[in-house]
Amino acid sequence: MKPAAAAPARTPETLGLYAAFGCLGYLLTALGAILPQLREERGLPRAEAALYPSAFALGLVIVGLVGHRLAARLGRYAIPAALTALVGGATLLAASGGRLGTAAGALVLGLGGAGLVQLVPAALRAAHHGDGTIQIGEANAVSSAASVLSPVLIGVALAHGLGWRPAFAAPPLLAAAALLLLTRPPQPPTSATPDDGSEGDGSVRSEGPGSGSRDGAAGTGLAAGEGGVGFWGRWVDLVLAVGVEFCMVFWAADFLGSVKGLGSGGAATLSAGFVLGMAAGRAVAGPVVRRGGRPDRLLALAAAVGLGGFAVLWASPAPVAVAGLVLTGLGVALLYPVILGQALAARPSEPVRAAARCALASGVAIGVAPLVLGALADLTTLRAAVFVAPVLLLVLLARCGRRLRTGSAS
Repeated sequence: MKPAAAAPARTPETLGLYAAFGCLGYLLTALGAILPQLREERGLPRAEAALYPSAFALGLVIVGLVGHRLAARLGRYAIPAALTALVGGATLLAASGGRLGTAAGALVLGLGGAGLVQLVPAALRAAHHGDGTIQIGEANAVSSAASVLSPVLIGVALAHGLGWRPAFAAPPLLAAAALLLLTRPPQPPTSATPDDGSEGDGSVRSEGPGSGSRDGAAGTGLAAGEGGVGFWGRWVDLVLAVGVEFCMVFWAADFLGSVKGLGSGGAATLSAGFVLGMAAGRAVAGPVVRRGGRPDRLLALAAAVGLGGFAVLWASPAPVAVAGLVLTGLGVALLYPVILGQALAARPSEPVRAAARCALASGVAIGVAPLVLGALADLTTLRAAVFVAPVLLLVLLARCGRRLRTGSAS
């Protein structure tokens, strides 16, 4: 019975939506993998290089604030438009030789990526009559695989003297062309989202963007919102968690090259260790969350694993440091989906507005945390500045510990 039911689930439209999420996961991680090359090509300080991820984050903030209105205007063309913006931004970033063009490409890429984050999960639910849980999980699995693939391909291209541009631009463009040619534009999700709360405003990222499954925790069995933790408390937790994630996504390759002494190709390739750990952690997130008990206890445990991984990364020589990077990703993987599920459940009467505010939290975190890390690296060293990530984890751990002690855990 199950195989027969699964066949119609993978329609051309569904596969096209998977491909769109794969493009997003690929490009978001690729943006971090090429930062050292952008710095070297243009003689940029790290703070200025960090403005490219901040431009991406600005796109996320803009779409988080007004994207639902634009999607309503575009209707069935909303997802093709978002995908076109995503790959168009990537093309502009790769083709531009100047700072302004690169920043504009990152911004357009962010606008398109944020649009996909908002629209694809809801479109999958609409296409499957309000129950797209399996399909959303599969879409995130595709995004996770693509996010691991891009640093590897960039590293291989660098190692063979090809530069980063072929690996950065070609695969997403090919996937996008296939999507636009072979897939019917999906129906707009706006009619489904007010009823089932499945608006994608930040409820899934790829992954990011990054990178990995971000399908909330609504189906994991957590009693979200219980115990008096309000929406804005979870919003702050979300900023901390996403800040850690993207500090590592955007600076891992530079850290492995500048601090651990790896070559540019090896550093880009092995920086995939973080997103590999994230993908593995989110692949088992459902069973872990269901058995993990109180959410704040689970968050504290995940933060502690992330801190342990960072300690190995920071203190060990290159081969062992990469294992620490994987362990860091494994711990950080659970933070976003658990916190997001709690935040959305804290506002059950306003699912669309709550999801938009969560997307705004992601934009704030992506725009600020990697930029602060880059600026501190210019003032001190990257080896010292990378402590921004564990400090954010420690703050999150302290917040969870306080709630557990006072009994206000959700």
